[in-house]
Amino acid sequence: MPDAAPDLLSLLRAAAARGGDAPFFAAGDTVLTWRQFQQRVEQVALGLRAAGLQPGDRLGVLLPRGHDEAITLLAAAVAGGIAVPIHARLKDDQVQHVLADCEPFALVTSAVRLLALRDPAAVCGRHRVFAIGEAALPVRSEPLPQHHTVSADALPLPAPRQPAVLLYSSGSTGLAKGIVQDHHNLCLGAAIIAAPGYLGLGPGDHILALLPFGFDYGLNQLLSALHSGARLTAADHLGAGELAQLLRRHQPTGLAGVPSLWHEVAAGLQSGALTAADGRSLRYVTNSGGALRRADAALLRERWPQVQVFAMYGLTEAFRSAFLPPAEFDAFPDSFGRALPGVELLLVATDTGQVLDGPATGELVHAGALIAHGYWRRPEATSARFRPDPRGGGDRVVYSGDIVRRDDGGRHYFVGRADRLLKVQGHRVSPDEVAAGVAGMPGVGEVAVFGCDGGADGHRIVLVVAGDPADTDLPGQLQRRCRSRLPSYMQPWRVAVLAALPHNANGKVDESALRALVPVCTTN
Repeated sequence: MPDAAPDLLSLLRAAAARGGDAPFFAAGDTVLTWRQFQQRVEQVALGLRAAGLQPGDRLGVLLPRGHDEAITLLAAAVAGGIAVPIHARLKDDQVQHVLADCEPFALVTSAVRLLALRDPAAVCGRHRVFAIGEAALPVRSEPLPQHHTVSADALPLPAPRQPAVLLYSSGSTGLAKGIVQDHHNLCLGAAIIAAPGYLGLGPGDHILALLPFGFDYGLNQLLSALHSGARLTAADHLGAGELAQLLRRHQPTGLAGVPSLWHEVAAGLQSGALTAADGRSLRYVTNSGGALRRADAALLRERWPQVQVFAMYGLTEAFRSAFLPPAEFDAFPDSFGRALPGVELLLVATDTGQVLDGPATGELVHAGALIAHGYWRRPEATSARFRPDPRGGGDRVVYSGDIVRRDDGGRHYFVGRADRLLKVQGHRVSPDEVAAGVAGMPGVGEVAVFGCDGGADGHRIVLVVAGDPADTDLPGQLQRRCRSRLPSYMQPWRVAVLAALPHNANGKVDESALRALVPVCTTN
């Protein structure tokens, strides 16, 4: 395995020592040098400690993508706390759940981010709030504390296995769970992905970061840039036209995305909103969160033939797991490849638990490096997913819940889920979390949620409720409720109202019968 910094503070300081006054992090019209970025992180870290942050305390980070988000996340971790990034698309109910679950020392937010909430006071009011920016917040707050002087010995180095981040991700049942990752795994994951033989990142690279830093895939971009000396530009985009402008303006060498982004890119290349010239600076692109559609992959390779395509796989419980070398992509576009250095990928029979050798299909199990500590304060959920190695010995492994096929070349292909978890635009979505968004509405009885194949977007969400089918206003009320309470990637694609939901002999909703009653599962 490649050499990696033992902790995030060491990683940050080594990066600043190499990069000095060269530009590093751009967002909007502001560019920070490596040294400025390091100083800002350490100033905030010292300010947090002076404000009372203790080792292991959680710091909620509810900010738009940009300098402040990246700096605050790293500052919490290098101060000895645990950063809790809260996804930018989450609405009141989900943000409130994360804060109640992690019980933060404080929440860092801004007036811009709170505009997206219906009732900021109800969500944030019981927490200590640190504000970023000059605009007043609609809740009681104090400025984010910072020290203006930084000395080399002011911050102790975190222990490598000290928890650094708490990443919230949905499971197949219930609300999102926090996954605890430590300094060692974050630094090692960055080193593995930046290394020669994988992305091969270096000071000549420039990463266009469109993914949230609260997404393990997006966080790894920031950390890989720090490890390798690559520049990074954080941005949002609204469609292929704005993406084209970002590519032309910043001339990045690398771009990461999920299948829905590459479908958007393919459509843009087809329509002319994106051109071959727009991608000329790109050396590589990466895909994770699901397989690229073959048609999208073919168009991407045709119009941007110089671009290396890295198909990747990871699960938040193990940070990063596998990749397919670009030389194999054209021949095996559906595969996410083989295990990373230091990682083993096992296939286990779902009925017997037997480890399967050679070409086989079974549940993917991640063994070796990068395994998380477990779920935050959920010992039963942790023991269900983080289990003893089925081959024996004392090591822990992660059972992914993904059913995967392995070919005779050792390459892996996603087949489906062993549980009810949905994947939408690269996000894990719990059907229960969607159902909770409409539970208790007037005129709504039992609620069921399932997924259909949605092509590049992953699953399309179908919401079915027991109610009065003659109430023609109810479907629209359900859609409006979902828009107000759920992030965009949790919005139902179809809503159906039945007089009653079908049940099996055990009294549970019969999903097979439900799908027959609501035949909406097409990819049109």
